[in-house]
Amino acid sequence: MIKTIDLISNVFTIVASGIAIYLFIFKRHTISTIFKILLSYSFQTTLSELRTKLDRLNDLNVNEPSHIEEITNIFNEIVGQMRGNKKLNKDCSEILEKLSMYAEFPRKLTEPRKRSVVSELREHLRHIDVKNIDELVGG
Repeated sequence: MIKTIDLISNVFTIVASGIAIYLFIFKRHTISTIFKILLSYSFQTTLSELRTKLDRLNDLNVNEPSHIEEITNIFNEIVGQMRGNKKLNKDCSEILEKLSMYAEFPRKLTEPRKRSVVSELREHLRHIDVKNIDELVGG
């Protein structure tokens, strides 16, 4: 009885290994495309979260004393999220330094500077988004 179960188990292992080898050899392009799509989805989610934070910043005004702390917190969230993502950290290093400075020294931030930094970051994200989609479709 145990030998029969052992034999059946070994046959299933061989069949499963054969299927895995077949998929690896003949369907590797499809499998790699699926992984690229999953990675792209994850990155798109990050970009979407950053855009939401930028929208929140647009609703806040630096000249309003009650908004300063929230603006600083959002800048810190954006900086942390971008530094935690290798691609964003590399592609947006200049804007990241500006955001870090204003997050650390909110008194240097004025409404025009805030709007400029937010617009600059929005354009960086838009460019990265287009570049990411282009890479995904093989352009």
